[in-house]
Amino acid sequence: MKKLFVFPLILFFSMGFSQYSISEIPEDGYLKDFDIAVDIIQKQHPNPYRFHGKEAIIRKLDSLRNEIKKNPGYINLLINNPTRIIGDGHSSFGTDPNYFEDVIHSTYYFPLSTYVHNGNIYVNGANKYAIETGSQILEINGLSADAILKKIPKAADGNIKVEDLDIPFNIPFILKNSPHDFTLKYKALNGEQKTVKVNGIKYPQYYYETKHAVLPIDLVSESYGIYGYKIDAETYYLSIKSFSYDESFFYERLKKHFQEIKNLKSKKLIIDIRNNSGGAISNVALLYSFIAKDKNFNNEYKYGTKVVDINYTDYLVDPQTNRYYSDKDITDQNNFMRQRFDKAEKGDYYFGNSRLDDTYIKSYPRDALFFDGKTILLTNNRTFSAATYFASLFKSEKRGEIVGKETGSCSNFTTAAWFLTYRLPHTKSTLSIPRTEIFFNNHDKENVAKCTGVIPDYTVKSDYFLKSLKEHKDPELEYSLNLLSQ
Repeated sequence: MKKLFVFPLILFFSMGFSQYSISEIPEDGYLKDFDIAVDIIQKQHPNPYRFHGKEAIIRKLDSLRNEIKKNPGYINLLINNPTRIIGDGHSSFGTDPNYFEDVIHSTYYFPLSTYVHNGNIYVNGANKYAIETGSQILEINGLSADAILKKIPKAADGNIKVEDLDIPFNIPFILKNSPHDFTLKYKALNGEQKTVKVNGIKYPQYYYETKHAVLPIDLVSESYGIYGYKIDAETYYLSIKSFSYDESFFYERLKKHFQEIKNLKSKKLIIDIRNNSGGAISNVALLYSFIAKDKNFNNEYKYGTKVVDINYTDYLVDPQTNRYYSDKDITDQNNFMRQRFDKAEKGDYYFGNSRLDDTYIKSYPRDALFFDGKTILLTNNRTFSAATYFASLFKSEKRGEIVGKETGSCSNFTTAAWFLTYRLPHTKSTLSIPRTEIFFNNHDKENVAKCTGVIPDYTVKSDYFLKSLKEHKDPELEYSLNLLSQ
């Protein structure tokens, strides 16, 4: 394992296809799997009480457990799974695709595409009910917009506020009785409040509607992962949607675009890492080397954990093959960690030693194709993990202004790397736990609990957002172009 990865954010639900039914799961299986998951987190997570003390975590876990006890069921377990309350956006609770196909087929989804901005839910595209794009959703089936945003499970570090949520997908799971239709109260663009009944749609139609929403505008960059083009005579746009690439491939793609920037004699650059869920942390410095102001810049991070060994060995699987770990697999994993982590002189932390990563370069050299013009960075709540480190580096080096929303990971540390995956025995749900934390820029103290994401310099106000949405324009991109023109 030469390269260390800050793995991408794992989706709350995973998809797949098979032939058997959740009716096979015994009623007491949901509570049993919940309890196993809690035990795994307490014994295996690198620091489960980072953001909330042990007593507070236990109280919250008891509350979630009571919800499942009152209404044992597949969706209720997913909604109230124990990863929700530890403040670690990398720990995830996923579905078995065989069982979840049952849920997909039986669920009716909300038929309107939506977008959340500044705490408000807006209609995000045309629809057969003639509800205008930009109309503000106030209630769905009597549940207020604020309550909807609070109930939907979120993946973020600490207590970071997350707005980038898939309302149409999640709404049937947080409403009672999985409705077929939805009563919608909304505020039209003229300020008038209206109520209308809309029909739920099945998953194929839901998927179709998501591809015809107004935002995000640039679906090409979402598909390509690394994509760039000239916006105007002076400005180049470069979208990086992942750092999960082989370093050689990543460098070749960046070299292509920065050579194009040089050939075009562009003076301004917009780098877009919205919806970038992370990847190889070594690629962060590689990207930054193309925009560094100085010949060398400080690229400093440290791995740490309280749990070096695999303390919970049951139900471990290889997520690539679904094969259960053997005793030899566990021994090999333990040996790998023991060789690369040393106990700190004080406290109960282990920190990575010099064997850990031969790609780590603290004083990183600037690339020969570097761009030294004016630069703006776009971020949002789905700027996560390694992508947050890039935003943190961009900000600490004072390379330019940041536009958008707070990142979903902490600006000074996050959890990631060498994930352990458990398949719970009764529901076949998967629990994924990172083995370490990663501290950025010398933030390696055991008691670090303050967590905010990288805060943008500019957040688009609601009136500007609505104007751009109605004109089918990217609000943050348009705002950035205005900033660059000043």
